[in-house]
Amino acid sequence: MKTMIWDQTRARGRLTSRSLLLLPAVFCAIVLLCTLPAADVRGAAAAQAPVTVSRTAAPEKKYVAHNEKQELYFERRYGIGELRVHSISSGASLEFRCQVLDASKAKALKAARVAPVMIERKTGTKLSVPATENSGKSSQTAAPEAGQEYRVVFGNRDKIVRPGNLVDLVIGTVHMSGLIVE
Repeated sequence: MKTMIWDQTRARGRLTSRSLLLLPAVFCAIVLLCTLPAADVRGAAAAQAPVTVSRTAAPEKKYVAHNEKQELYFERRYGIGELRVHSISSGASLEFRCQVLDASKAKALKAARVAPVMIERKTGTKLSVPATENSGKSSQTAAPEAGQEYRVVFGNRDKIVRPGNLVDLVIGTVHMSGLIVE
């Protein structure tokens, strides 16, 4: 009994040869237990079938929302929404379109003194509105009306601006940046 008490007091706070032999086994068990849940999660994710989304669940947008905050800004400030730029005529022209929500605010788009300009971001190339051959006037649509679509056609004769490029648009006092050419 005396030797047993002496062994217990001697072993307190120190590692014995027995505990040194168990240490690698305990460490391996901890590592094994830690890796099992991660392997199960990865295996379960890989085993799941991909989720299919039906087209009827969410209607497809007709325009590319380049920035929701910017869209909201143009709706409140200039009364326009659904901004988009399309490549037309095999890339020889670019058409800017927007939906007029408030005609009184959208009057800023019809500035007669300043011609609209489209600027390609990478090269800085400026595209202008071509004049029609008969009248010499630009090919813009009439004054914006609520509920109508406002359009401006820009010439891209050398096809410098292509789909996927970022462009900035300046129409009078209205500056729109970061529009993606579709």
